[in-house]
Amino acid sequence: MLPLKHYTKFIKKPGSRLIKTAIAVFVTSFICLLLGLPAIFAVITAIVTIEPSTQDSIRKGMERFPASAIGAALAAISVYFFGQSATSYTLAAILTIFLCEKFKLRAGTLVATLTAVAMIPDLHDHLIYSFFSRLGTTSIGLVVSTSVNLFILPANYLDTIKKRNHLHVAEINRLLTRLLDTATSRNQTGMRHFEHSSYTLLKRHLEKTEQLLAFQRKELRFHRFKMKKFRMFIKERRTTDYLQRILLHLGNLHYLSPSVSSTLTYYEQTLLKRSQKEFHYLMTHIGKPIIPSFFETIDELNNHLKYEFIHTKPTTITEGDHHQLSEKIIIFYELLSIHDVLEDLYYHLSSDHSNGGNKGALITSS
Repeated sequence: MLPLKHYTKFIKKPGSRLIKTAIAVFVTSFICLLLGLPAIFAVITAIVTIEPSTQDSIRKGMERFPASAIGAALAAISVYFFGQSATSYTLAAILTIFLCEKFKLRAGTLVATLTAVAMIPDLHDHLIYSFFSRLGTTSIGLVVSTSVNLFILPANYLDTIKKRNHLHVAEINRLLTRLLDTATSRNQTGMRHFEHSSYTLLKRHLEKTEQLLAFQRKELRFHRFKMKKFRMFIKERRTTDYLQRILLHLGNLHYLSPSVSSTLTYYEQTLLKRSQKEFHYLMTHIGKPIIPSFFETIDELNNHLKYEFIHTKPTTITEGDHHQLSEKIIIFYELLSIHDVLEDLYYHLSSDHSNGGNKGALITSS
């Protein structure tokens, strides 16, 4: 399985978000100090409002404003009745959290609670003035950070997504190779643990790519974009969908019993080893013509699957309980299913190379 460093070097560097946070904090504090308002609450709001996408900033900002109003109001009420005491801190914090959850303002719970407890030491006689002052500074932080997120260094995850998808192909190649090694090996000591950790890691990596695609989709709604960028997003979205489908079939192979290798005939083991080599070659030579031996092996898999369907009887698990598909049938069926999706993915990715791209292999796994 590919080390984590292969992924982290493609993840969007923290520089852009760090720069946006610095700009938001500077502008927010400058405006507050210029107006003679306390900057601390505005700065806190500005920091937490910088989100991975503009849509998230706007949506969560719309939750954080009323949540902050609730926190400020509860802080003022608590001080009015109990003064600056432990009871005031406790009530302000607990009631703020409770009401934010009640009104489904979860994105604003943290900011509202911090606002509530941080206000208490500064509240004296002018409670209403303090309430509107904190609400005003919170509004400044929200507006500034959302504007910075919208207009300065807008998020672009497309290159990262494309590189991650290429790495996913290499991961799938390695995992499928090891799964077929396990199925054809009599000695499986330690291999099941390797496959489980590799399969889990692959799922996690694909979920991260799905998350980046979701961020990018939201970002495209708020910026004018060239058709080329939109087409690239659609292409990577479809690529990830293909990879998710392959992952489902790999999961079915992954959870087969290790004892399945003892049920395979010599011919079936040989056929699986040939299939392993053909799948490996295909995934390491995207952009090059598919060799005839690949289709010959797939035809042989298909014919053997038909034979197994006709001649294999249901497997008896317990009395009155039968499995209609033997594990051997599942292996050949899942391999053919992977082939169907993989061939679609092959032609989908090959379009990059046929349009003037690199004519070499897309991924080279070692």
